Amino acid sequence: MDHDVAIIGAGIAGLAASVLLRNAGLRVVCLDSLPYPHSKVGESLDWSSPGLLRRVGIDPDALLADGIATFKKKIVVCELGKEEWRAAPPPVIRRSPLRFETVTLHVDRAALDARLYEHARALGAEFIWERVTDVRTVNDRVTGYSTAAGRRVEARWYLDASGTARVLSRAMGIPTVAYGRQRVCLWTYFDTPPLHDGTAFFVENRDEYLSWVWDIPISPARTSVGFVVAAEVVREHRRAGHSLETILREELSRHERFRDLLAAKPVLEIESTSFQPYVADKVCGDNWFMIGEAASMPDPLTGNGVTSGIRHARHATDAILVAHGRDTISATRARTYTQHVVRLGHSFNAHIENTLYRHPIRWGLGLQAATYIYTFFAFFMNALHARFDPRGRVGMRVFSLLFLGARGWIAGWTLVARTALWYRGRLHSEG
Repeated sequence: MDHDVAIIGAGIAGLAASVLLRNAGLRVVCLDSLPYPHSKVGESLDWSSPGLLRRVGIDPDALLADGIATFKKKIVVCELGKEEWRAAPPPVIRRSPLRFETVTLHVDRAALDARLYEHARALGAEFIWERVTDVRTVNDRVTGYSTAAGRRVEARWYLDASGTARVLSRAMGIPTVAYGRQRVCLWTYFDTPPLHDGTAFFVENRDEYLSWVWDIPISPARTSVGFVVAAEVVREHRRAGHSLETILREELSRHERFRDLLAAKPVLEIESTSFQPYVADKVCGDNWFMIGEAASMPDPLTGNGVTSGIRHARHATDAILVAHGRDTISATRARTYTQHVVRLGHSFNAHIENTLYRHPIRWGLGLQAATYIYTFFAFFMNALHARFDPRGRVGMRVFSLLFLGARGWIAGWTLVARTALWYRGRLHSEG
């Protein structure tokens, strides 16, 4: 057998796994249908990302120095008809004993992924640019991959990092739990200096189901701008004869920030995708793991895509290294890996759906309050997970309690918001 580990997908999760496994001395082959460069979206990283990037050999300072990243020091929310407001981690948490990161990055994802690819290749990872068309299995064990070109690939361990293609999951009939409505993302790029040293969001709180525009400076001279909206809204526009460019242009023109940029660019090059966040019901088996979006797709509003991919790769690599001599993971390791992936995936997707996409908290307490309620949970859970990196039985149980507390936090505010809506409705009817 020529390989210890065979990976489907050369995105951020597959590349991170390739680097970590090669650092441990394992023979790695990574298969993808498309060679580099890859076109990627997801440029606004969460506050855990700098430390995780360093773990896979990427220096955040080098990304900044080379002009393929900018600082993300805060989040700025621009609500139509209101003054903008800002959210940022409090500086005090940089101090001992917590020592949390309070500054992260925006990145040019194509450049970041290309750099990680070159690093993996320099370490000796093998890459095959062919599409995997068949996954051979026996019970809960993968025995090989076959490609469209007729190549057969066999290894001791198998990773699926194929993203939303979910190659291994579909081959084994593993269902997913989906969150929220089907959404469409339309985006383009403008050559312009950063608006803020942070990610800017443009929203209107009248939407029953939230739509939003992002403004992310991926370099000192280039900004990614996109629109996320429910798929049924796009279908209505398309039935009315509107192009994707028209939909994006009309939405951006509502915000003063983009009017001069649009006027200077009469034709927009539009990229698009549809998505619905999900978590797979099963993420590992006897000798296989799903990592990154193959296992769990976080809502893009969380900024968790890169973080999740690297974390999954780390945990899967650890499990493989511990069990490598047996070629089968133990029940304890399988349970631990599942907890790491599923718990974070369900928690982040469920809570952002309940606090921001749905309307009760936004309408009952206001968009600013809803934003703070979600970001308080998201930042501290991410930061605690990055700082303490739970592995053992005690750590996993402590984090189970923290996640339970987070559910109570969101549920409590939802009740307060629904009560406020009911009370205002009653006052209105009496008036």
